[in-house]
Amino acid sequence: MTKEKMSTYVQRLNEVSNTIQKKLEDKRKEGKDTEKMSGSDFEKVVYDSLLEAGFDKDSIIYSTQKFPDFILEDKEAGTKLGVEVKKTDGTRWEVIGGSIYESLRNDVNDTYVLMAKLGGDKPEVRFRKYEECIADLRVTHSPRFYLNLDLEEGEDYLTKNNAKDLLELSGDELNRKIRQLLRTKKSTWWSGEETVAFSDLTQEEKGIYLNEGIALFPQVFKGDYQKFTPWLVYSCLVWCKNVRDIFSSGGNKFVEELGIYVSAIMFRALDNAKSIRQRILEITEEEQKTVWGKVVKTKEERLETWIDLVEENIRMSPDLIRNNRKLQRFQGYNNSEVCFSVREIYMDFLKTIILSDI
Repeated sequence: MTKEKMSTYVQRLNEVSNTIQKKLEDKRKEGKDTEKMSGSDFEKVVYDSLLEAGFDKDSIIYSTQKFPDFILEDKEAGTKLGVEVKKTDGTRWEVIGGSIYESLRNDVNDTYVLMAKLGGDKPEVRFRKYEECIADLRVTHSPRFYLNLDLEEGEDYLTKNNAKDLLELSGDELNRKIRQLLRTKKSTWWSGEETVAFSDLTQEEKGIYLNEGIALFPQVFKGDYQKFTPWLVYSCLVWCKNVRDIFSSGGNKFVEELGIYVSAIMFRALDNAKSIRQRILEITEEEQKTVWGKVVKTKEERLETWIDLVEENIRMSPDLIRNNRKLQRFQGYNNSEVCFSVREIYMDFLKTIILSDI
């Protein structure tokens, strides 16, 4: 379908939307309660209105079971335009969309939303391109788009999250992209067949979850994974047989620059400090309330809050203390003195990295 012909189709469908709104307004004036109209009833109104507008019956593919509800086919050009029909009994232009998998896997050239808002003083109808209405990615038993026809141009979820490629992906690539998008904000779940084992992730993905865990859950510094583990499963859809290994595998490390031994997680925090710092700066207020228990506004406060939480949670194992006591600099120190010194040296260095360039 040429650009000009697509524009003509869209114009005709906008006119259909106006006609449907007039029909609903007339029903309301006649005393009929449009708010009690079912979804299938509204789809029937749309179908009849398409025929009245001159769309040929043979060019309309209508299915109540598949996405989108209507496909308008130009058989001569071999192209298709999809129309997903939605209605809300409320007063806002918001509604749950279809499953991501069904919403993306169709053979139409473009998909639009035709939506009726039946609440309020009068019924209204809008027609808009589907991807421009995607406000969020939410999960029930499967990941679904959340639509909002009130979005400003450029404020849709795909644009804001640099995820336009989501519309082109399938299979493992699509699942990987969904996990990436969901990992930072969601606390919901869908069926186990959609989860992935941590061991099957790429090294890049494993690194992302390591850094996320250190940034969001400083209690992992003391070997406490009670908050990180459910977050990994329910928010990221990733299952790990031994969560401890994500942070602690490899044992103690000697840091030449500091002249001390540090635990595996202490070392990984230094090694990935740049990425961790960036994640702390990007943390949302909702995440702060959930994982930190408080909200801080400025970038400096966020970084300092994280530093304080690390210092509060950092622990020294007996092995770490023994390794450091063997060093010349700690000769004659008892265990408590070694703990204090190692903590002080490490935290001073970590603060320098994390709090730089504020």
